[in-house]
Amino acid sequence: MPLPVEKEVREELEPFNERIRKVLDKAFKDFLAKRGAGNMYKRTDSVDVFDSVIRAAMAEFNGRPGVTVFASGSTARFLFGNVLVRFKKAVRRGKGSNIATGANNDFLNPAIPFADAPSAMKVEICWKLNELGTGYRSVHVTARNGDNQLWSYELPGGQQGIIEFPQKTASPQPRRRTAMKLKDSAKTKKKNGGEAS
Repeated sequence: MPLPVEKEVREELEPFNERIRKVLDKAFKDFLAKRGAGNMYKRTDSVDVFDSVIRAAMAEFNGRPGVTVFASGSTARFLFGNVLVRFKKAVRRGKGSNIATGANNDFLNPAIPFADAPSAMKVEICWKLNELGTGYRSVHVTARNGDNQLWSYELPGGQQGIIEFPQKTASPQPRRRTAMKLKDSAKTKKKNGGEAS
């Protein structure tokens, strides 16, 4: 199986660039809406973002012309023409964050074909988080050979769309009616045993 060729990958993905960015914008918006006050651990944030990205990508591409979705187990892969893609968070500019598993190692080895698309070139679409972890700073298409990065380019499409933080709207408090109590001169008179003062 040949190594992924950057020029060919760019040509295959070009019609989908805007939609790929749209997937990431939607995923981070959904993540922030679910997140609320935030998670205690960064790892939980990573899993929640990844889940939001896969859900958004499946909703955007499943059953659409020119794209085949392979959803299995804990992830999904997307075939755009002859380019097989998986989405990953970037640890460095363009390089995906990966845990060494058999499936991961097979995907990163260009010599091992993907069973459902044996002639496809395998690449990662990686998002680099912004400083707050609330969105992405850049998106890269990256070809790997194991731990080595063969090449990487930034996905065209400009900066991330503006994501508004979800805000809790304070429910209006019922107005309390205050009644002023006046001294009852008759009660005071009885209490003091005579004339009101």
